[in-house]
Amino acid sequence: MGSATGYGDRTTPKPRWMERLREGLAIGVLSTPFLITGLAALHAGFLSNEHAHLIEKALLIRDRGRVEWIGFAYPPLPALMLLIHPSPTTATILASLLGGLLAWSVWKRLEILSFPTWIRAGLLLSAIATPTSLFLATQRLGMICALLLFFWSWRLYLAFARHGRTDAAFLSALLIGFSFYASFYAPAFAIAFALSTPLFTHLRGIRHGIAILLVMLFPSALSIGAWMYLAWLFTGAPLGFLYEPGSSLLAALRPEEAFLSPTPMIRELLQRLTSAPLYIGAGLLIAWQQPRRLPAYLIPLALNWLAWNLGWAFPRELSLSLWTLFALSGIPARTPRRWGLPLLLLALLQIPAGWFATRQGEMERWWTVVFEKHSPEMETVEREIATYLRSQTCSSVLTDDRHAYRIIATAGTACPFILPPDPIFDLAVSQPARFVAYVLVPDTEDGFPTPLEARYRQRPPTGFRLEITWPGWKLYRKVSPEEFRPPETLRAQRGNDFPG
Repeated sequence: MGSATGYGDRTTPKPRWMERLREGLAIGVLSTPFLITGLAALHAGFLSNEHAHLIEKALLIRDRGRVEWIGFAYPPLPALMLLIHPSPTTATILASLLGGLLAWSVWKRLEILSFPTWIRAGLLLSAIATPTSLFLATQRLGMICALLLFFWSWRLYLAFARHGRTDAAFLSALLIGFSFYASFYAPAFAIAFALSTPLFTHLRGIRHGIAILLVMLFPSALSIGAWMYLAWLFTGAPLGFLYEPGSSLLAALRPEEAFLSPTPMIRELLQRLTSAPLYIGAGLLIAWQQPRRLPAYLIPLALNWLAWNLGWAFPRELSLSLWTLFALSGIPARTPRRWGLPLLLLALLQIPAGWFATRQGEMERWWTVVFEKHSPEMETVEREIATYLRSQTCSSVLTDDRHAYRIIATAGTACPFILPPDPIFDLAVSQPARFVAYVLVPDTEDGFPTPLEARYRQRPPTGFRLEITWPGWKLYRKVSPEEFRPPETLRAQRGNDFPG
C-alpha cells in the first residue's frame, strides 16, 4: 500500500527489496512505543472490552471448528485476524503493528510538505505520543484497523480528486467498502467522500456526477449487502448486529453517558476539540488557503455529531484520532515553510491536552492501571472465575457471552461453555439440569438483562445450588438427588439404613 500514501512523490528509484526493507524497519521502529505500552498493560493485568470481545469470538470459532460462527460476530475482520492465536498478547501485537503502519503512512504524506525534517518529525510525534493514540494502538484492534483503511482510502481519494487518477478512485472505493468489515461507520465515510467530490473536481455534467457516486458507493453497498445476507442466514436478523442492545460489541463501545439533548453534546464536543488544537489550526489554514475544501475537512466532525443524534456510540479516542489524521493529511502541500513552527506547536500541545481525554470511561481505567499502578479489581475477579471454569469439561457451563465475554477471553477457551450461538442454548436455559453442571449468571442490575439473567439472577435453577459468589457474578452448581435432599430427610434415611 505504499502507493496509497505517497502519490505525488518524485524520488529516485531504488531496488524493490531495499525499499521494502527500509519501510519494514521504519514500521517496526514506529510500532515500538505502542508495543511497549501494550505489553505493560498486559503485565499490569488490563484487558480492554474490545479485545475481550474479539478474542471471545475468535475462541468460539476456533473451539467449535466452524468459521460460520462469524455470523454472530461484528466486526468480522479483526476477529478473523485473531484466529491465528486468540489471546490478549496477539491482539496487542497486531494492534501495535497496525499503529506503526498507520504512523508510517502519515509520515509518507508529511514528506510532500516543504517543512524541515525536524518539524515533520514533530508533527508525526504528535500523532503517536498522545494518550489517545497509545490507547487506540494497543487496546482497539478493530478501530486501529478501520482507521488505517480510512486513511489509505482518504489519501487515494485525494489523489483522484486532485490529480484525476481514476485508478485511485476505484482503489479508494474498494478500501472504504472493505473497511465496513472493521467498522460500521465505513458507509458514512463512503457517502461523505462521494458527496465531497464536487468540492475538489469540476463535474462535466450529471452523468459524470452519477458515475462518481456509483464508483464510490457501490463497493460499500456490496459489502453491506453481503454482510446482511450472512447475518440473516445465520441469525435470522439481517440488522441484528446493529440494534441488539445486549450485544458485547455495543457494550464495548457504549459511552459512559448518553447524549440525549444538545447541551451535553455541545459540552462534550467542545471538550474533545480542546484536546485536538492541531485540528482547529489546520482547519483555519485550509479555510484561508483552500476554503472550497473546508467542508470535506469537517467530515469527521459532522459524522461525530450525526452519530450522537442517531443514538450511536462515537468513542472519544475515535474522534480525536480521526481529527488528527485529517489535520495531518489536510495541511495543503503548498503551505509556506513559515507556518511549520506554529503548526508544530499546536501539534505538540495535543500531548498534554490529550491527558484530559483519559479522565472518563475505559481510558481512565487503562490509565490508572498502566501509569498509576492501581490494581485492576475487575480483571482480578474475572481471572479468578476464568481459572475456576477453564478446567471444566466441554459444554458443562451455561452462560451468556453478552455479559461473560471478558471471562471467556481470560479463560483462553470457549470449550467449557454453552453460549447463545450453540443450538441447544435456549433448551439449556429452560432446563439447565439436563445439559450442564454449572450456570454462571451476572449479579448486577446494570445493562440489559439476558434471558439467562432474567430467570436465574434471583434464584438458582431447579436442581442447582449456589456454589460461589464473586463481585457481580453467581455460580450455580448442579447437585445430586442425595445432596439436594433436606438435611432432616438425609438423617432419617441414615437412621433407617443403620438401625443399630
